[in-house]
Amino acid sequence: MPDTLLSAVFIVLYVAVQLAIGVWVSRRVSSETDYFVGGRRLGVAVVAISVFANFFGAETILASSGIIASDGLAGGRAEPFGYALCLLAMALLIASAFRARGYVTLGDFFRERFGRWAELASVWLTIPVSLIWAAAQLIALSVLMKTALGVPEQATLLAAVILVATYTVFGGMLSDVATDVVQSIVLIVGLGAALVALAGWFGGFSPMFAVIEPNQLSIIGEGESWLARLDVWAIPILGSLITQETVSRFLAAKDPETARRGGIIAAGLYLAVGVIPVIIGLAGAHVAGLDAEGDEFFPSLVQLIANPVVFVFFAGALLSAILSTVNSNILSVSSLISVNLLAGYHARASERQRLWFARAMTVTASFIAYAIAAGGASIRDLITMTSVLGQAGLLVAVLIGLRSRFGGEAAALGAVAACILANIATLVVYPLQKGESLALLLAGEASAPDGYFLYSVLAALLGYIAVAWWEARAKSPPPAPTLP
Repeated sequence: MPDTLLSAVFIVLYVAVQLAIGVWVSRRVSSETDYFVGGRRLGVAVVAISVFANFFGAETILASSGIIASDGLAGGRAEPFGYALCLLAMALLIASAFRARGYVTLGDFFRERFGRWAELASVWLTIPVSLIWAAAQLIALSVLMKTALGVPEQATLLAAVILVATYTVFGGMLSDVATDVVQSIVLIVGLGAALVALAGWFGGFSPMFAVIEPNQLSIIGEGESWLARLDVWAIPILGSLITQETVSRFLAAKDPETARRGGIIAAGLYLAVGVIPVIIGLAGAHVAGLDAEGDEFFPSLVQLIANPVVFVFFAGALLSAILSTVNSNILSVSSLISVNLLAGYHARASERQRLWFARAMTVTASFIAYAIAAGGASIRDLITMTSVLGQAGLLVAVLIGLRSRFGGEAAALGAVAACILANIATLVVYPLQKGESLALLLAGEASAPDGYFLYSVLAALLGYIAVAWWEARAKSPPPAPTLP
């Protein structure tokens, strides 16, 4: 078992460092631009590290290693491979284009390109996603604290949200990226220590790799249809392509090329570090005496094979992954509310009032995430289910609208509406027709047809094209009358 006192001392010191960084960085925040996009002065290395830290959440460590231990590489297509490809696609398709336009939020693009109603739709669809991710990270943190220190989960949830709200409310984006650097270093060291400990358990790296069986290395899931295989890759690559949390890092870069290069480096870093939980999952499945699975696999493995110091490093890695993700989500909600949702107040307010309001919204978003995390499984499951609605519609609107003038506001809203209808058909109507209960549906455990995400993308694309074609016809002048 881990040494509780050692873990407590490390965590307290680590938290104190995060708070100190947040307060210190806040001295450089004098405007809303400083607060939400770091004054647009981040260099390549900082952009890369911050994007990596934002994407590398608790699920990358816990969920991927657990499912790979049970299913082999077939369970690791999303983490890290799919999400690394997603980051690469973001760097090549979105980063420089968004930065060149000088946006503050994703909603700014929808307002400028499509109009106010499209802006509001994008904000209302994005905010629940950010809040549920923040809540999920807070829950993961409470589990970590309970395992490491024996602290009750509810107390940990409250302490975690106070911590994140405190250092984010002071420094905003600058605080986020500064702590991201520290958190990334601790994360990499912690995962590296766990890998070395596992190699030591087997007697070296060669014996460790030797225990991995060939059937574990197949990336094809047993009994999968071709449509299900495509969906497994499409969900991480396309489903996370348009996220305010990551887009804001690109918008904070000092120029478009810095945003693009930072994103490419972040993709490589994500893949390189993300391979560590993959190796641990593949080899750790052969550790005798380990009966844990799922999210409990990695922590239980480290407790079994490593000394208390290594467990502390592992706890630091997990804590870093959680904090870097949750503060990004909280700040993104604050920016969307401040800049886009309450645009009327934003336009009238002075710079000082905008900064004050942005900080107030950061605190508000933090405690909404806390309420979701503490509200029980039924509330979280319901919000999680609703958070997927319309996401492919936003994706289609951005990818088409960013590169062409084809389609206006009605087309963007048509894409979102078509996507929502596809979501309801595949995630609600389909399982209910199969006789599955409403309780199972709300818990997110109901079955969905193979390719359900691709269906939503196709529906959104067809909806966009159809309405854009109608818009073009409506705008075209009537034919000139012919003379007799």
